[in-house]
Amino acid sequence: MNAFGRGGRIKHSEYYQCGKGRDLGFGTILNFQTKIGTGMGEQMLSREYYYLGSQLPLDRFLTFYYGHPGFHINNILVILSVQVFMLSLLYLGSLTGELTLCRYDNQGGLIPGQQGCYNLYPVFQWIKRTILSILLVFLINFLPLFLQELTERGTGRAITRLGKHFLSLSPIFEIFSTQIYTHSILSNLTFGGARYIATGRGFATARLSFSILYSRFAGPSIYLGMRTLLMLIYISMAIWMPHLIYFWISIMALIVAPFLFNPHQFSFTDFVIDYREFLRWMSRGNSRSHGNSWIGYCRLSRTMITGYKKHRLGHPSEKLSSDAPRAGWRNVFIAEIVGPISMAVIVTIAYMFVGSFKDNTGHTPPNPLIRILVVALGPIVLNAVLLLLQFVTSVSLGPALGSCCPRFGAWMAGGVHAIAVFGLVAFFEFLWFLERWNGRRAVLGIVSIVFIQRAVNKLIISTLLTRESKSDETNRVWWSGNWFGGNNGSTSSPVREFVVKIVELNLWSGDFILGHILLFALGIPVLIPFIDKIHSTMLFWLRPSRQIRRAIYTVKQRKQRRMIVIKYGLLFLVVLGAFLALIIVPVWLRTLKMECWLCDQI
Repeated sequence: MNAFGRGGRIKHSEYYQCGKGRDLGFGTILNFQTKIGTGMGEQMLSREYYYLGSQLPLDRFLTFYYGHPGFHINNILVILSVQVFMLSLLYLGSLTGELTLCRYDNQGGLIPGQQGCYNLYPVFQWIKRTILSILLVFLINFLPLFLQELTERGTGRAITRLGKHFLSLSPIFEIFSTQIYTHSILSNLTFGGARYIATGRGFATARLSFSILYSRFAGPSIYLGMRTLLMLIYISMAIWMPHLIYFWISIMALIVAPFLFNPHQFSFTDFVIDYREFLRWMSRGNSRSHGNSWIGYCRLSRTMITGYKKHRLGHPSEKLSSDAPRAGWRNVFIAEIVGPISMAVIVTIAYMFVGSFKDNTGHTPPNPLIRILVVALGPIVLNAVLLLLQFVTSVSLGPALGSCCPRFGAWMAGGVHAIAVFGLVAFFEFLWFLERWNGRRAVLGIVSIVFIQRAVNKLIISTLLTRESKSDETNRVWWSGNWFGGNNGSTSSPVREFVVKIVELNLWSGDFILGHILLFALGIPVLIPFIDKIHSTMLFWLRPSRQIRRAIYTVKQRKQRRMIVIKYGLLFLVVLGAFLALIIVPVWLRTLKMECWLCDQI
């Protein structure tokens, strides 16, 4: 390519192409796609691509674009178009929820005598036609496969194979795969870090725990899917139409695809044990080092921005972290500061527009910007105050209680994290209360809160945090209070760790709530009889009698698993009941006519 770009010639030998394929698991395929996506990002930054893109004639350039970067750019545009479309519908929903719309009769004619109405009917018709056209293009993509099977094997085999594709949820996998390609190439263009990933050769038949799948795919897809889903919930409440079902399926695919393609995901016993492992994964790593913990996942996620400090020889926890490059400040500024702040401003404008109108009771609300900033920044301020109190308590009592209570740091961390979760939920409910239990406005407010807090967290990480230490000793010292002695860094370490803990508490609370919402949603299919056999048949296309046998446990192991199911199953039901109460009680309170003095002040 280098010689060709400089006007040289190379010898070309023609060969027969022979394809090679093998059965791979869900994670193996996505690891391979991540490797391909990051590699394409490196190629797009190379000077050879610049030479070819600027010097090839149009016909040869289009061939080069189609065969190389065009596929990946198309994936980026597909995901970007979904987000732009959701933002457009979000703004349209804010219009329809507060303005008087023109009404039409059954024949499609405008009803006369409507003064001051807004004629958005053509816009709704355009949306319906657009979604139908997208669905048509989606179905056309299956036409080549159907025609090939039709000409080679007949009508029956063609219909059977196409049916197997749909029953195996291949469209959901394709949507998720597109997002993985998109995230991989954008992450590499922004932060770098392309490397070889050993994808393995085995066929995945073992079940992975919920915490492993969550930590692997939360950053690439689940977070984006949940933010988009929140917008879609508001859109459905404001302008519901059956055509939106297509986007419900597409966006849900970004969230639940890793779990749908996990073998034996819907086994009742394993599901409850998953919940136990998720709680342990969220809480471990604060009193002693652990290779599989949320704190390790969080630290690794931000090292692409902060980078690592120099290696300290002989430290036991240095091996828990590998080297990671540090992105340039221009890339960080655009991707981690300008992008999130722009999204926060866009959705906040929609909330401010809705908040400028009178509510159902005829009350004119105060400044909506002040209201949303108070509710969005309130949990962050609460976490900062909570961490200051905890720091004073740990420094005062930690050295004295450390010898007799070795888990003092873990208790402090557990209490602070629990209060942070309660605080975040309380502020969400407080916003609903301020909106006089109006569900549609509350959902739009939650969308704004999520984007504002995301922008604040990324702004803090990008501007205030120095390089990350490969050792997790500072994290454990923060909770235990043993800052005196040892290798705990300079006097600035507590200040940096205080800023880090503010961000970590915000992220931990969000992950805790998001993980429970996912588990609640995945728990619904668990109640279906024989769902595990049906799900395994869908994944492997083997009769139940020929499927891979489940693991065999000893009597002691079965007893332990039974006790885990009883204990954590009850805990899961209690948390589920509390979650439903947070939704049902406000809906019931809305039916009551209540005066709210505070709602007119904030």
